[in-house]
Amino acid sequence: MTAAEKKEIVAYLSGPRNYAEGVRLYERHGHNRMYKRRFALEDTEFSRALLAEELRKLAGLSDAEFNRLPRLAKSATQQLNGKNAKAVIIDDPKPTDAALMELAESFGVTVDELVSQDFQDRVLAMDENAERIDELTDELEHARAKYAEAPEPVRKMIRFREKYPFLNEPDCPDILKVLVNDMFAAFDTYRTAFAHLQALPDETIAEAAEQAEKVVNSYLANREIWDELEHYRTTGEILGRAAKFKEAQKAEPVEDLAALSDLDLAKKLNSARVNQSKKSTALKEAEAAGKDTAAAAAALERWTATRARIEAEIERRKKK
Repeated sequence: MTAAEKKEIVAYLSGPRNYAEGVRLYERHGHNRMYKRRFALEDTEFSRALLAEELRKLAGLSDAEFNRLPRLAKSATQQLNGKNAKAVIIDDPKPTDAALMELAESFGVTVDELVSQDFQDRVLAMDENAERIDELTDELEHARAKYAEAPEPVRKMIRFREKYPFLNEPDCPDILKVLVNDMFAAFDTYRTAFAHLQALPDETIAEAAEQAEKVVNSYLANREIWDELEHYRTTGEILGRAAKFKEAQKAEPVEDLAALSDLDLAKKLNSARVNQSKKSTALKEAEAAGKDTAAAAAALERWTATRARIEAEIERRKKK
């Protein structure tokens, strides 16, 4: 991506972020076809947040740089150099989880550490902070108060994002991001719903809040998702056992082998043989080491099926 293209994206992120304009930007510069389809078809709060996040990555902005971007959206009169002047500002308070995670990142700790009394004591005891005692005390005590006020699903999501930071990395497999999209969507739905709950009559708040929390917890408690993320976090490899992977495999288009030349078909057969052998070896090694063999077995099954299809096409041509 050129410097001019990155500048264009940064300018968009610094503005009112018109959704249609952002979708066109991602269509031109983005690489994930699944996201392109989603953005084009679905204008929701979560899609808008995801679009901004993907554009941030394309522009090469860090989370801190992104959060510091000026937001230009509505005019307000300010005093500048003693004169009335039009300045363009936006009221864009960060959600509790984002604000706490940004502050924790600035200290190089997790949110749980940030809000601990032990951490505050250690920070305030540092000589280099001697002149900022009052400022730091207020900041850390405010963070602890905000964390204490946060509903449990918000705390769970903070811990989740900190435990699996690879989800924000550009080389994270798209299928893992898709896997947690519904989880994040459920959380955002909860956060919006929770704000609305505050305006409900007291006799209905508890029941409604309980139902909203169940929605989030059902995603957070999904063992398939946890197993996939935990396996990737510890090994850097995809486990591939979740239903989402099976759906993705079914959705993959089957290559039209009949359209290939004899030479290309022979090359594909050789590639299938090599990969089938590699996956067979990987499966045996996993079995010998007592590791989970599901991913290796699934990969071997795919390459075995691919080889069978290619060999069937070759036999069909021989009979002509």
